[in-house]
Amino acid sequence: MKTTVLKKTAVLLLTALCLAVCLALPLSAEENDRVYDPAEMLNVTETANLNALLDRLSGEHGVELYLATYEAYGPRDDFYGDDYCTRVKNLKGTDAVLLVVTYESLNDTYYYNMYTYGDANYAISQKEVNYILDDYDVYGNLKYGYIHDGCEAFFTLSAQAFTGRVGVSWGIIIAVSAVISLIIALSVRAGVAAAYRKKRASVDYPLDRFAKLDLTHESDSFVREYTTRTYSPRSSGGSSGGGRHGGGGGHRGGR
Repeated sequence: MKTTVLKKTAVLLLTALCLAVCLALPLSAEENDRVYDPAEMLNVTETANLNALLDRLSGEHGVELYLATYEAYGPRDDFYGDDYCTRVKNLKGTDAVLLVVTYESLNDTYYYNMYTYGDANYAISQKEVNYILDDYDVYGNLKYGYIHDGCEAFFTLSAQAFTGRVGVSWGIIIAVSAVISLIIALSVRAGVAAAYRKKRASVDYPLDRFAKLDLTHESDSFVREYTTRTYSPRSSGGSSGGGRHGGGGGHRGGR
């Protein structure tokens, strides 16, 4: 009798242990999942590849990287970084970069917005944010629905920007501009000098002997001038401004 009770008890304990392990595995996978894709923009293989990439980049550069997708059914249907922090994973107080890719079905257009938290707010400058958002491999892929490739480029640049620098520095730009300006100035000076020497070598014409001018009438005519200025707005960064379907805390800009 005691043997039977012990066997039943052991079976129950083993069953409970197996259930606990089975329930813990999905929970653990969800906690480590860096790709939140309710809009189903990625297939299983692409999701696994991006998860692995984000894990590796996060470990190498010391910044947490996350992706979220969303399908909007109108221009006012939004999913912000604040929504991600509330519904999925709270990134506030964490050194993190979040990319939210939104597909607006009403006009068949993709939008993407960048959010930074913790030290990423300061480590990634606004100039670098714009460089990342406008990068050819980022913009050219995400805007045309190649989400996997666009995310690879975006997170690679974001991780590099957190620990170093991306884009051309202002020092290099100023130095190159100065060299180009000097070359142009020297070329213009050489051209003017050559033209002046040519005029001095020409034969002078004795106007006082062979020409005569009698001024009989003088008038001035003025034509009205019109100036037209056109302002072309572009998305800006900041904590709450920027691209469409983006805003809220941590928002740095979007396209």
